[in-house]
Amino acid sequence: MKETQYQKKGIALVYLAKKFFTLEVGDRIPTIDELCEDTNTSRGTMQGALETLKNDDAIQTVSKGHLGTYLVDCNQDKLINYLDDRNIVCAMPLPYTKYYEGLSTGFYKSFENKKLNLNLAYVNGSVNRLNGLESNRYDFIVTSGLTAEYLLEHNDVEMIAMFPEQTYVSEHVIVHKKDQDNFSFDGMSIGVDSNSIDYRILTHEIVRNYDVKMVETPYNQIVRQIENGSIDAAIWNKDEVKEKNYPVSYDSINSDLVKKSSCAALLCKKGNNFIKEIIQEYADVEKIIKVQKSVISGETLPEY
Repeated sequence: MKETQYQKKGIALVYLAKKFFTLEVGDRIPTIDELCEDTNTSRGTMQGALETLKNDDAIQTVSKGHLGTYLVDCNQDKLINYLDDRNIVCAMPLPYTKYYEGLSTGFYKSFENKKLNLNLAYVNGSVNRLNGLESNRYDFIVTSGLTAEYLLEHNDVEMIAMFPEQTYVSEHVIVHKKDQDNFSFDGMSIGVDSNSIDYRILTHEIVRNYDVKMVETPYNQIVRQIENGSIDAAIWNKDEVKEKNYPVSYDSINSDLVKKSSCAALLCKKGNNFIKEIIQEYADVEKIIKVQKSVISGETLPEY
């Protein structure tokens, strides 16, 4: 029985530490009933957890009667001691282009000398990153703006930040056999990796008025499949084609969706205010973009 009580108090302490970490001095504190509802703990457990934080001088509060209770002081260093983990995990694409190398380097630079640590997990396929977010393996994920827009509509996720154009990729293009003339979609086999929401949306957008055959093709096999004739074309990342000098030709895509897909976006689970506020505070977008450009130009060595 005592072990269960300690476990519940531990849950309450972690929850309160995250809650107070994101509050500003002068903010109104939720009532005990509101805190209990969020954590499914008893009033006694929650009150005990609050007293523990006060006795440790992690927080100081003042009651203003019917106006509520307010935070008057907060020691973030002490609050961190109550967190179950000081690491924040972000999932982003494998750093196989300068753009992704620049992003990962920018994230690491943003978290330098911060109270919480950043761990980057490199996972290809936005669907795979989403699954990790939903199963709590990752605290936040990096996607394109196009994918973020889709996920906000269909999943329980929340936007942390949207970066400008050409921060995720420079451009998505349609790749096909090298030096192919009179390129036309009609009658073609078009490869698509459904684990990438970007490629799925963009592919359906560009072929919707053509008679084509859609072929499920893992991303890392697209060039090989085009070379051996298994597929005729596919959407791909222009940066990778150019940097690795792949034996394919490419054409630009005339669609506003391409611009959205070039923006980097940060997403967390809906209602995870702790992660959202921490990342908005730590992830300096201007600094990240500056570092990214420096990596792309070769002035800064990538760190990942």
